[in-house]
Amino acid sequence: MAVTGTDVRGRILNAVSSKPGIHMRELGRTVVLSLSGVAHHLHVLEEEGLVVGLSDGYYRRFFPSHLVLKPEARRLDNADRQLLAECRRTPSLAIILSLAVDGPLTHREIGHRLRKSKGTVSYHLSRLVDAGLVNMDRGSAEGTYALADPKRAVSVLVTFSTSLRDRLDGFARLWLALRP
Repeated sequence: MAVTGTDVRGRILNAVSSKPGIHMRELGRTVVLSLSGVAHHLHVLEEEGLVVGLSDGYYRRFFPSHLVLKPEARRLDNADRQLLAECRRTPSLAIILSLAVDGPLTHREIGHRLRKSKGTVSYHLSRLVDAGLVNMDRGSAEGTYALADPKRAVSVLVTFSTSLRDRLDGFARLWLALRP
């Protein structure tokens, strides 16, 4: 039995809907299709306006075009997609969650919580700052980092917590290990 393009596109749409912000290689593994096949079908889906692609500098991540933030009853915009794309990176998600829960933190405090090297923390903080998701206040000697829009971050995290479950579980274990 031959598989038609619409069957494959349906599987791709389902995967993108269940994991907004998925990148092409992960999508290929999920729907069991070559990268060139995934690229072709994603191009068609983008042309039809069913999928939106967003580059995060290393990956092109894909989102259903019809996503709505339920608490606010509004469609996702590029800032929401950028936030969700960064949440697909476990250290970035840990930073975003730490800042959402405890407010502004220093580089050292974030590094201690994540148990990551100074370079790793710097890399992810710079990505978040460059994306406009986190602001750095240079008022103190070390500087503090805070979410640029905490309400937006919490809304996106709450809405998509089920699709971020694999990332959130790891963060929850880390969070519990850090608490006395």
